[in-house]
Amino acid sequence: MVGSLDYAFFSLGTAVASITTLLPLFAKNLGATNVQIGLIPALYYLGLSIPSLFNGLYSTRMERKLPFVLKYTMMERLPYLGIALVAFYLVTANVHNSLILFFVLLGASFCAMGIISPVWMEMIGKVVDPARRGVYFAVGNGVGALMGVWGSRLAEKFIVKYPFARNFGYCFLLTVGAMLMSFLFLALTREEKEKSSDPPPRYFQSLFGVLKKDPNFRSFSLARFFLAMGVMGGAFYTVHALENLHVSNAFIARYNAVFLASQALSNFLWGPLGDKSGHKFVLLLGGISLLLSNLVAIINTSATGFYLAFALFGIYWSAIWVGGIAILLDFGTKELKSMYIGMGYFISTFPSFFTPIFGGKIADFFGYRNVFWVSLVINLIAFILLLGIKEPRVFKESELD
Repeated sequence: MVGSLDYAFFSLGTAVASITTLLPLFAKNLGATNVQIGLIPALYYLGLSIPSLFNGLYSTRMERKLPFVLKYTMMERLPYLGIALVAFYLVTANVHNSLILFFVLLGASFCAMGIISPVWMEMIGKVVDPARRGVYFAVGNGVGALMGVWGSRLAEKFIVKYPFARNFGYCFLLTVGAMLMSFLFLALTREEKEKSSDPPPRYFQSLFGVLKKDPNFRSFSLARFFLAMGVMGGAFYTVHALENLHVSNAFIARYNAVFLASQALSNFLWGPLGDKSGHKFVLLLGGISLLLSNLVAIINTSATGFYLAFALFGIYWSAIWVGGIAILLDFGTKELKSMYIGMGYFISTFPSFFTPIFGGKIADFFGYRNVFWVSLVINLIAFILLLGIKEPRVFKESELD
């Protein structure tokens, strides 16, 4: 219960300070270019990917994961307080330095998240019944998204009522408050000790050897590589709506509410469905949603119609955060779990570092709809590759029979 509430309040915090809506909107108001806006998701995925490769070097030595998570998690939460202070006090004095500090603080938060997340996942793998992991992620993310709808509406009121950049300062304070509540519930987690061990002598050779020795994980990783590249289009939904559909800042907050509501509703489907039918099936349905979202973004010409693009993107996002995380815990043996998680995190996030920057260049020269076309093609390749993998939980069970 406390684990789900921790996840829910953390999801609320990240839902308000969304890399898809609020953060690009704040950067745009600070005068950020398309490439700089593409840097927001790029930093997020870079922060998640590189530190995860080192997960097994320290995770296997821990008898309990929780003390490590509690120690370093404040590094991912407090930067949002720094961004709020930038909005309140620095923007009016120096917009250029505000934009630089905004990216520095975001980078610090995302890097800390990458250090903590694989260890946190291992802890969840210990304390949550394997047959109910999908429900755990669905409840936490779903309740967080529902609260995020309320948070998004409150953010809309802040944006309308207060002048720039104080309006964004209040939004980021809301994020900080949610993350502090999350921390309190995280601290109440009960985790049993387990036997610690040293990592393999040639750790990085063994790490990449996981891909060589497990063909199903290799196929899954290739599919996730392309799927990670395919989020490039969603990174530019907000700026496309601002520039080409001529929506207001308050309208963007409503897009965020739709994005979160679709996440919340689909979350409660993905969890039980993944536990019953396998998390590969959840990823496939999420992939279809992403393809449809790209298609809507390409053909839609109205601000109202673009709600559907955000709704479908939210459905995909929840599938990734439920099925995409839960399926990683089904790969590999207990002894190799940390390496599977670390490698899985890296492969499924690192491509998303450079593709939004690349997308920003495409947008500059050829327009946003061509970014959405490129994303559509990449996501179609990812979907075809996903069809070819075997559900790891069922695959392991069949090997034991």
